Amino acid sequence: MNLPSTMCRCLSVLGVLALLAGQATAQVPFVPPEFYNAIRPDFGNRLPLCVLPDSATLEQDREAARGIAEMLLLEPDIVEIDADMGMLDELGIWPVIFEELAESCVGVLGVQIIPGEVAPDWMTLSRPYFEASYVLLTRDDGIEDLTDLPPGTRLGVPLYTPIDADIMLAIAAGTLDGVRRLPYDRPELMESLMTSGEFDAAIVWQPHLDLPALQAGDFYSHQGTVAPLERDTRAVAVLMRTQDEMLRTMIDQAIEALGTGAEVR
Repeated sequence: MNLPSTMCRCLSVLGVLALLAGQATAQVPFVPPEFYNAIRPDFGNRLPLCVLPDSATLEQDREAARGIAEMLLLEPDIVEIDADMGMLDELGIWPVIFEELAESCVGVLGVQIIPGEVAPDWMTLSRPYFEASYVLLTRDDGIEDLTDLPPGTRLGVPLYTPIDADIMLAIAAGTLDGVRRLPYDRPELMESLMTSGEFDAAIVWQPHLDLPALQAGDFYSHQGTVAPLERDTRAVAVLMRTQDEMLRTMIDQAIEALGTGAEVR
């Protein structure tokens, strides 16, 4: 399906990176209603749910997709989105996701929930089905949380994330005396900068440590917490079209019944 040029102009690479797990946050795109009211194919007794390529929570996404379908007495159908995440143009992945929701699946898993963030008008999110902590990586076994970082520490922080905003506020308030915030946009870059010694410590979402590129494990020797920050976890949910309100209710109930959801602070 080729998206109309009018819709394409409404899409933004920074918009989608706001919601994908492990990605960035920025402006919310507007999509006119006439572009998302298309009739979706009849999937019969299947519940097709899309997963994102290279997702840090791919295993949890697949498990959630199977569990939700089975709870709804439907046949699970996991569809991996065919998109090269490294080759996206200025429109980002929004056109790909929009097309998948119209043709291939009823929801996309692995989407980050950002408390307080306004979602695009054409999409809605389920309750969270997976949540994991942020961790503090260092080479000093004596550092248990952010308050133990000595002045001058070069701290890597994931860019365009709520925890990045919290770090900036903590530094401005003097809570993290002398700590230097150095943002990074990819876990692989964080690993490289830790290895080269340009980061003294780094904050990372726990699932990212399971990525193949980070399996060497010799760029840090100790994990601490991100205390005293209150927002110390990240949760992911299922992205659906706003018009699929009944489906969202059913998926929310399935997630609750599975007992895998979590409250987002």
